[in-house]
Amino acid sequence: MKSWQNKRSNKSIEIRSKRSEYSNTMHSLPDFEHPSTPTIGLQNMIESTAIRYFREVTERGSIKRAAESLRIAPSAISRQVQGLEDELSVKLFERGARGMNLTNAGHLLYRYAQESQAKLDRVRAQVEEFDSLQRGHVKLATVEGLVASFVSDFVVDLSRDYPGISIAVTTVGSRGVAEMVGRHEVDLGLVFGRAPRRDLIELARMRQSLCLMVAPHHAMAGKDHCTIKELAGLRVILPDSSFGIRQEIDRACAKANVELDLYSETNSIAFARTMAAKTGLGTFLPRNAAMPELVAGTLVAIPLRDKRLEATQVTLVQLAARNTTPSSLRVAELLVDRMKQQTD
Repeated sequence: MKSWQNKRSNKSIEIRSKRSEYSNTMHSLPDFEHPSTPTIGLQNMIESTAIRYFREVTERGSIKRAAESLRIAPSAISRQVQGLEDELSVKLFERGARGMNLTNAGHLLYRYAQESQAKLDRVRAQVEEFDSLQRGHVKLATVEGLVASFVSDFVVDLSRDYPGISIAVTTVGSRGVAEMVGRHEVDLGLVFGRAPRRDLIELARMRQSLCLMVAPHHAMAGKDHCTIKELAGLRVILPDSSFGIRQEIDRACAKANVELDLYSETNSIAFARTMAAKTGLGTFLPRNAAMPELVAGTLVAIPLRDKRLEATQVTLVQLAARNTTPSSLRVAELLVDRMKQQTD
């Protein structure tokens, strides 16, 4: 992963790459060093006035609108933009009656400006957290099946032990979790199964065997376990194909040449649980995903005798090259410990 640093001189702007400090090693948390002195070179990373004005003109479409946004004289912006063009010996904008449009060279510089600002924002966030690892904000994406028990219990404990760390939780299917982690939209992700992308590292795994979930009055409720063959013709409500659970069930049924009677599919695990509890439909979930209903006695969990479905797991993932903040590192460590302690 490459990051960019802007280094001003009298004649040119040099853009150079720097290799990430973090390793891509599987199954390990990236190290985060706490410097005893202020971050070296931080001042050199502060965005120059010229780049800031250039970006504003690009986003506003004209020097006049950029000046209004920044509340400065248009002539000041014009001088800075002209200075950039002179310094780089290229034309950055095409001036027209309807505003200013980027040239090819301008597009290149704008991409650099965006990357530079994003890195500066990350560094600022880290620096602000150096004084205390007890505060910060962490974004977590997770499959919905973990929300009812595992994730909710974790967040309750986190809020008690680390009141200064806030956490935003988003629930999507496994594919959605991987995409959000890959696009830097979240710090950490919990997916059903293994990490589905090569740019993700696996920090921990937790076994989550799938069970058939039915209401206590269902014909199969008294079984100690059941095989895939015994599911033939069973009327079910299933998560849609974006869920790892659905993908595993489809594979197991196809391998056993078993066809389920699909009554409905949904993108909500909660809806699937409710329908199974209130009707004669069955569904497939790990125990953790239906813990409230199991405790209340409105659902019964029947273990599935299938090697693949008994070995299904949840994986904590992170982008391999992500610049980790102290708070997200701490939350990752806590999640890893919690997952090691969890029993199926």
